[in-house]
Amino acid sequence: SAMQPVGHAAHVSSAPAADVIEVPSLLQLRRTYLLFERDDGVVLIDQHSAHERVLYERLMTKLTGGDAIVQTLLFPLTLHLSPAEADAFEAHRDAFVALGFGIEGFGGQTLVRETLASLAGDRIASTAARHERLAMTVACKAAIKAGDVLSLAEMRALYTDLARTTLPAHDVHGRQTIVQLGWDELERRFGRA
Repeated sequence: SAMQPVGHAAHVSSAPAADVIEVPSLLQLRRTYLLFERDDGVVLIDQHSAHERVLYERLMTKLTGGDAIVQTLLFPLTLHLSPAEADAFEAHRDAFVALGFGIEGFGGQTLVRETLASLAGDRIASTAARHERLAMTVACKAAIKAGDVLSLAEMRALYTDLARTTLPAHDVHGRQTIVQLGWDELERRFGRA
């Protein structure tokens, strides 16, 4: 039994044509980083941090009543629950559906403890804080991981989605998502400077 948010890279870009984002040639390194070249140097993107940021902003928009187009996750997610957790999930099923999760074949055992704590047992006073905690937890659990092989279409979709976020440089834990290495630094390393 599994909960499967299903989606495809193909229908990720839903912004107007005016907002077309030029996607550079991307290379995946160590199944963890996306690398591309710019006029001023090379840039590395941490794929987990980037996807986490994308999902977090998407979930927050949805939870705070924004009108952004919500899509299901790019990558399927299967999670396992105890019967008690499954009951808690069922009680909050609407919230998950509202977050854009396509739920398939849900049996007695699926989902994640922290997510349910965010929804059920949380003593956080404000709704805003609860929403933030839920969005952070779901984004972190649902984001692609280091070690996941990405197709070119998935890399391009992730790049485009990250470019549209309001805080692309950091993930929900405040870690760097993007590292830039200037040509001058590289030339120093190679003794060309």
